[in-house]
Amino acid sequence: MKAGAILCLLIFVGWVGLALLQLWSPLVEGVVFFKLTLTAAGLFVAVLAVTLVLHYLETSRRQREQGYLD
Repeated sequence: MKAGAILCLLIFVGWVGLALLQLWSPLVEGVVFFKLTLTAAGLFVAVLAVTLVLHYLETSRRQREQGYLD
């Protein structure tokens, strides 16, 4: 859970940094920036989804072991 949260945070902070750099001194063309934005969003959603599923599975396993679930 921690690794996924940290990775999502790094993706977000990296994209914000890139967006600020692009705003003040254009580094790449608009189309390339748009593609980078879509890539960052896709990675963020994928990492978040995997993290949430793994957390749910771990929680369910722990609850079964402790007798809360049948």
